[in-house]
Amino acid sequence: MRHEVLHGPAFSALRLDMAEGESVLAQPGAMLAMTPGFAIDVRAGMHMEGRRGLARGLRSLFGGESFFTVGYRAKRDDQHLMLAPDQMGEIRALEAAADDRLLLARGAFLACGPEVGFSLHNAGMQGMLATRGLFFLKTVGTGTIFVTSYGGIVEQSLAAGERFVLDNRNIVAFSDGMPFESVVLAGSLKDSFLSGEGFVVRFTGPGRVLYQTRARPSLGLLRGLVQSLI
Repeated sequence: MRHEVLHGPAFSALRLDMAEGESVLAQPGAMLAMTPGFAIDVRAGMHMEGRRGLARGLRSLFGGESFFTVGYRAKRDDQHLMLAPDQMGEIRALEAAADDRLLLARGAFLACGPEVGFSLHNAGMQGMLATRGLFFLKTVGTGTIFVTSYGGIVEQSLAAGERFVLDNRNIVAFSDGMPFESVVLAGSLKDSFLSGEGFVVRFTGPGRVLYQTRARPSLGLLRGLVQSLI
């Protein structure tokens, strides 16, 4: 399977050229266009380690993604599929491996190959303060995943002991095992909130972190709290 990101970064679309038998999993509603030689199936959730059916769908939902996932399998050679997210932003291909797992923030997943699975990582209250969600999706296995953002995507690599600070609304993905903590930006909580930032996230290397150049619009206090919990 070959991939190409078109029309980026603001209006990115993903083209996948596939041979017979090759397949991809994608978020519902992401299909923009395709050739007719695909078999399509809808399943509950993504590949969740040790989970099936309803449990898999619920874990995808808790991870900030859709309950269902759509599978596209090429029935013959020379087929192509176009995918696009529902917001304006960049699409980035990332390579996940057993020794380089990634944690995805809410809404970052667009598609992946069938060899990539996920587990649900509970980050607790620290995760909710850091990325406004109690859970992350953690990659399992080796393969390519496609993430999407609101705005462009910037990747920052950190050396051992190196620190980097991000607004908690802008995180897309980061290395599993990389320490992070929620801190106030200014010297006092009052000054931090008056600066328009409130809590920010401080990462400590080694590892990599990907962030988006725009923050999604606020959902409001009540709706944002409910979404954080699920």
